[in-house]
Amino acid sequence: MSIAVAFFSAPDDASASEAERRPGGPLGWPVQIGTRKVGLFRKEPVVEAAAPAYDGFPAHGYDGAVNMGTLEELLTGAPYGSLENDPRWGGRASEDEAPENCGVLTLTDTLRDAFANADDQALESIVKAWARTEELAPFDGSGPSEEDVEQHLKVLMMLRDLGVRAQARGQHLYWYFEM
Repeated sequence: MSIAVAFFSAPDDASASEAERRPGGPLGWPVQIGTRKVGLFRKEPVVEAAAPAYDGFPAHGYDGAVNMGTLEELLTGAPYGSLENDPRWGGRASEDEAPENCGVLTLTDTLRDAFANADDQALESIVKAWARTEELAPFDGSGPSEEDVEQHLKVLMMLRDLGVRAQARGQHLYWYFEM
């Protein structure tokens, strides 16, 4: 089973929770809307790509609570255990029942601000520690490759850029998943 994941910003939780009901989620990736007959016995999917409704990016393989909590600890120095005191850490964006197999979780404003204030050097200094965490490390125990570290650094830089834009607009950060 594949999980589609995206990080995005929105003005408030109510706006962000609309991504759960939007075809293609917050970024409008392609969704199958039906099939059409292309031969006597053959059908093909009809796919529609919705335009992005939110500022964000896809990031397969990252968790909105654990991975982001570790990043907050690395960027701010605050102990991971203290995150549970922030209701935005991995909280649901809406109390309403989410559609089956998808959801939107909140990320803390502390993390948004830490990203907004991080320069390239700060991100480069934490990426290897983040890549070695249990959740991101390769299953074979070999440790992250240089390719893995580079990919994680790209995600950190995209999160930083998203955090800068969100902070400037007074918006919050969110994590969307769809299975």
